[in-house]
Amino acid sequence: MKKLILVGSTGVIGNKVKELLSKDFELVTVNRSSGDYQLDMGDADAVETMFKEVGSFDALIATSGYGKWGSINEHTIQDFHDGLNSKLMGQINLVMIGRKYANTGASFILTSGILAQYPVEGGLSLSMINSGIEAFVRGAALEAKDIHVNAVSPSFAKETMELMGIDSSSGVPAVEFAKLYKQAIDEGKSGEIYHIA
Repeated sequence: MKKLILVGSTGVIGNKVKELLSKDFELVTVNRSSGDYQLDMGDADAVETMFKEVGSFDALIATSGYGKWGSINEHTIQDFHDGLNSKLMGQINLVMIGRKYANTGASFILTSGILAQYPVEGGLSLSMINSGIEAFVRGAALEAKDIHVNAVSPSFAKETMELMGIDSSSGVPAVEFAKLYKQAIDEGKSGEIYHIA
């Protein structure tokens, strides 16, 4: 059975990815404080250690990473650095370090978000991070011929909106986003940004 590393298996979307793919893959779960491995993906040395312990693998899905939600006046310079180090560089670390351990043709699927294309008030930091992830995916796909690199760009999951206490009528069930990660693996393309049409 092929091995899939799932970084962020306890989140709203990550949990649905876990449910959807657990029968098709040997799952290795990675989270900040739970799972088979605990990891701060912004720490490159820790990422390297995790990959050494996991060994070769066939797919990696990252659904985790922090970015501040708040107005421009509520952001400090450090807030930007924290988000860049967590969600952007964290996911880049997974690809740049993980490709040394990945089997030929392995799939890396990262997570950006709809704010890359459609900024909203309060989403400044996340718009910047998500755009960076998508630019990295497109650039890496041109150069990394031995692996597939793609991203899923979710909008608001219905479950997340409910957790935030906001109207979830426009939300998309998280399982619909989970299906996009599976599609990215199944299609074997590279440089694609998958989203709900």
